[in-house]
Amino acid sequence: MKRFAWLLVTIIMVVALLLTACEKKETDDTSTTETTTDKPVITETETDTSGTTKPTDGEQQETTEPQYGGKLNQMSSMEIGGFDHATYTRGFLNNVFLVNDTMVVGDWTRGLAGTGEVDWAMSSQKRIDYTVGCLAESFEILDPAKIIFHVRRGVHFSLDPNYEASRLVNGREMTGEDVAFSLDRHIHSPMSYLAITDPTMPKNTTVTQIDEWTVAVETGLFNLDPLWLMLGEREIWPKEIIDKYGTISEWYYQVGNGPFMMTDYVVGSSAVFTRNPNYWQTDPVGEGMGNQLPYLDGVRQLVIPDVSSQQAALRTGKIEQLSGLTQDDWKSFTTSSPQLEYTKYLQGPNAISMRLDKPELPFKDKRVRQALMMAIDYEEIVNSWYDGQAEILAWPLADIKGYDKAYMPLDQMPQSVQELYTYNPERAKQLLSEAGYPGGFKTQIITSSSFVDFLSIIKGMWDQIGVNMELQVVDMGIYFNYTTTRQYPEMLYGFFVQPGPYAQLLPFRIDNTFNRSWVNDERVNETYAEILKYNLKDQAKVDQLHRDLMPYVLEQAWYITVPGPYLFTFWQPWLKNYHGEGLIGYQPYWVRFVWIDQNIKQSQ
Repeated sequence: MKRFAWLLVTIIMVVALLLTACEKKETDDTSTTETTTDKPVITETETDTSGTTKPTDGEQQETTEPQYGGKLNQMSSMEIGGFDHATYTRGFLNNVFLVNDTMVVGDWTRGLAGTGEVDWAMSSQKRIDYTVGCLAESFEILDPAKIIFHVRRGVHFSLDPNYEASRLVNGREMTGEDVAFSLDRHIHSPMSYLAITDPTMPKNTTVTQIDEWTVAVETGLFNLDPLWLMLGEREIWPKEIIDKYGTISEWYYQVGNGPFMMTDYVVGSSAVFTRNPNYWQTDPVGEGMGNQLPYLDGVRQLVIPDVSSQQAALRTGKIEQLSGLTQDDWKSFTTSSPQLEYTKYLQGPNAISMRLDKPELPFKDKRVRQALMMAIDYEEIVNSWYDGQAEILAWPLADIKGYDKAYMPLDQMPQSVQELYTYNPERAKQLLSEAGYPGGFKTQIITSSSFVDFLSIIKGMWDQIGVNMELQVVDMGIYFNYTTTRQYPEMLYGFFVQPGPYAQLLPFRIDNTFNRSWVNDERVNETYAEILKYNLKDQAKVDQLHRDLMPYVLEQAWYITVPGPYLFTFWQPWLKNYHGEGLIGYQPYWVRFVWIDQNIKQSQ
């Protein structure tokens, strides 16, 4: 149950793992690699500086030069949700990135393939330092809140003569008109995730085509961050496709400018992507620097809802990579499949939110919130529930590569904060009594069935101080509605915003959907206003502002956080130029850079 629960947590938070599928006509091909009893077993391993474990010996010579060819087999537990971000209300479509490039993207050269400044393991790592132009050859950030994109020339839309939509565009060059039209549509479409999460954006933001190759986006909100964080990673469609079909409602309407073309789709089963021969990008770093991308002939995305089936697919070589695995899974895979490579990464934890806007509830009193934290034995949870593979303080920013200057370790926090993470039920009872609840109180928490086992531990600990928490388990549709509307009755547990976009202070801004505790604090508001002066311009200053605010935020106990677990990514030894990356910004762009070592794959 522990393994199942945290796999689902990862799937919900990240949505990072790619939607999937495989052509029925290619079923035999996807099953060619099987585990056999006489397969060579590698027992000695070494760990490189990135933390990735690699075999030291093997029977096959590895090829150091990148190879072209082969297909990458991926999986997802969920069906593809759609093909058009302008009409998709729930966030990020992780299939679209294969077909479409975006204006900006996470810098692959700053990751483990290059300088190693960021490992791209945690989702939503998004900051100006690690961002480069993609469809934008360059960009400018101006005052007031204005971004100017200088559109890259020589980028052509894909051409697949088998489909009417593609023939309509006929492989023409992308222009500034396409960019301006698409960005404006993402902002002003009433079904866009951007418009839904920030309803003030559409009426305060304009997109202007300055000339044939220059597009400006300007907002009267004096806040570029929502635009920068999400608009920069939205797809650019040829205008005539939307003019003709209205929306990308069918997979064969997709005519993109990315590394692959979608060439088949079976609902609930599979999707197939084929290499775009007219793709513009070359490899920016490493031994393949200057090579035309992508290296792969194609990608097959397999829908595999069952967790045990996902892991079996990795063991037998039917998929190349699997993320979100727990400590128990790590023990299993390193024993049963020692040839697999892996890395571990720290994922931000879930949190218990409380309705601070309801004065009749106990949570309005800081002493109550602090008492609830002191009644949790954090060390016990780390050691017993996570087998030691978790960190007590991993929120609102985890201690991850590239964010160290914005993070303050627990042992450097003031004593008042450290006490909150120290198990002290007697002090918790005293605080409750001081707040007017000497006998405790009753409350209820909304959650999904996936979290019942874990919350039962918290419930047992709170019983010791007289707080009777009733678990209200709802189906996923109702649960997601509570998380997005924030209209739950008293407490809510589960999915939380990732620590990647740390400078946004999303959980503390009263107007934001991720502020599930309805925090409205003057000091936070003032700090956020200060951050806006420097964000996207002086990241060192932003780091310092965030670090200085965190002791105050944690002492308020607006959210009851729990330890953040380490998770694991495993991949096949023939998947090269891969180091355990998850999302490069907001999308898994690493697919275009990896290649398949055919010698190793054929030997397994």
